[in-house]
Amino acid sequence: MLIRIPDLLTFMFLVQRMTPAYSWRRNMFPVSVRVEEVPMRLMEACEAWIQSNDGIMQVNPSKLGDTAERDLVLMAPYKAFMNTEVGPVELRKLLTEIRDTLNGIRRREVVLNCGEKSLRVGRSPRLMGILNVTPDSFSDGGAHLREEDAVRRALEMVEEGVDILDVGGESSRPGSDPVDAREEMERVLPVIRRLSKEVEVPISIDTTKSEVAQAALDAGAGMINDISGLHWDKKLAELAARYRVPVVIMHTRGKPKTMQQDIHYRSLISEIIRYLQEGISVALEAGVPEDQIVVDPGIGFGKRLDDNLMIMKHLYEFSVLGKPILLGASRKSFIGQVLDVEVNDRLEGTLAATLLGALQGADIIRVHDVKENRRVLKMLETMVMPSEARGEVSE
Repeated sequence: MLIRIPDLLTFMFLVQRMTPAYSWRRNMFPVSVRVEEVPMRLMEACEAWIQSNDGIMQVNPSKLGDTAERDLVLMAPYKAFMNTEVGPVELRKLLTEIRDTLNGIRRREVVLNCGEKSLRVGRSPRLMGILNVTPDSFSDGGAHLREEDAVRRALEMVEEGVDILDVGGESSRPGSDPVDAREEMERVLPVIRRLSKEVEVPISIDTTKSEVAQAALDAGAGMINDISGLHWDKKLAELAARYRVPVVIMHTRGKPKTMQQDIHYRSLISEIIRYLQEGISVALEAGVPEDQIVVDPGIGFGKRLDDNLMIMKHLYEFSVLGKPILLGASRKSFIGQVLDVEVNDRLEGTLAATLLGALQGADIIRVHDVKENRRVLKMLETMVMPSEARGEVSE
């Protein structure tokens, strides 16, 4: 079974439910939960439970011809989902899973231990600066291929307020050809060695190869960012565990060379969640701590325009995984398609994606334009944060 929170109001309630403003009514707040692939034998028990709690149960009509299972939407007061000691054993197990999922959706602080440096996420979004040491990346390919150019840009991003640098030596743009590990290391290792000594912020290595990741970690990197979500090289999980560094698990569909061909999803958000769950399981089995895993839905990686827009609208749903969320929408093609602009004219679209991502729970936002995104986030935080938290008194 797969549990989703498809309702934005439910998400907003869950991330704020411990605040005093909600304390008097949180037990009665109506919460919507989607549970996929519920066995038919549980239907009667679910219906009896929902009726006893004055709730609503909706069955997915597209599943009515399937006699094995159903997809359900359950709406009931929050307190009903917290009582897991009712009904038959299977219902109690289901309610326990729902309760644990709801309890995991909370904006809480986590410290990512990036080697000798750390990154605290959860209170407000952090910015990850993109540093492509490549000749062919979709946006800045060739701009930072030389070591001096890459270091200079990294120092600029630090000045502009970046929280972590993401260094990559292989383009993952649609249609790109793979690069062998040796060439990838020749591109990134000199840059990482320099930056590890010259900047205070953590450094992430953007790679799908354990050989490259290990060399980068030895050179001073403190995080692994894997676009394959630990599906191509599972040794990356073992490295993250051994070096005690965080790992970013991203969703993708196929290799960059072919990922934009014949794209089809039966249920986009559900399939991405399942893919990320598989990657999380690989990480946990390798020994990566629960709080050192970050998830990324993979904007632009094997997705059509409508798929990318759907992810942006439902980014909050990935909170059911209980991990910090990374959003990488900067200058992506879906922005160009919506605005009908070329890659270097997508700043406004990127800033809009950053705002929406921040409001829907993104913990780390991966960007090219640090200064502009930092200003947008500062303005958002100032407007959203209650005045008393800033030491101000309203008139």
